[in-house]
Amino acid sequence: MEIGKTRVLPMTFDTKKTIFNKCYFKEEFFERDFFFCADGNKVYLNHHCKITFNLSFPFIKNFRNSVDVGCRDGEYTRFLQKYFNHTYCFDSRLSNFFPYNVNINKVSHFQCALGDKNKVITMSGGTHKKIPGYMYQTKCHRLDDLQLNNIDYLKVDVEGFEKKVIKGSINTIKKNSPVIVIEQNDEVLENEKKYEAKNFLEKNLDYKCVAICPRGWDYIMIKN
Repeated sequence: MEIGKTRVLPMTFDTKKTIFNKCYFKEEFFERDFFFCADGNKVYLNHHCKITFNLSFPFIKNFRNSVDVGCRDGEYTRFLQKYFNHTYCFDSRLSNFFPYNVNINKVSHFQCALGDKNKVITMSGGTHKKIPGYMYQTKCHRLDDLQLNNIDYLKVDVEGFEKKVIKGSINTIKKNSPVIVIEQNDEVLENEKKYEAKNFLEKNLDYKCVAICPRGWDYIMIKN
């Protein structure tokens, strides 16, 4: 499997856009719920990402552009790229499986983290914990600096970094009022508490929760 290379985008957003060597995605993979990942390349009929996306679907008003923060193997992106005109994907790691699970002609993939400041941060795998032997540095940017338009959907799953992502996306959210799907599990940053991102959306951006996935992790939020 080839994972591609990167190039600098010709815009003010100082990051890299991934250029994949080839698109391996086939529409039949999506239709059959066939997914490529480290747990095995096989059919996943009841994948939690599918359940959450289907739960959020009735609240989507437009299908122009979407954003997937913490896209990993493309397990959630595959549903966004199916229905939206274009999807912007962000992850500090570049997965070998991504171009198998996602039609890369319908997405822009950025190998970086998103947060509330433009800086270099230290991560361990997909988390922000300090795990010896798994730590690496990656660029972190604010979504607002991309100045995206017509964003109708924003999914954020970044293991405790969700509030920082939202704070770096305030202008984008205010301008577009997207449906927001945000994970709030037990992974929290030091000196923070669970549900801080959800509470921030409710108190500062006039959002409300309209549904919760069966696991109790993914919160579907819409503008009041």
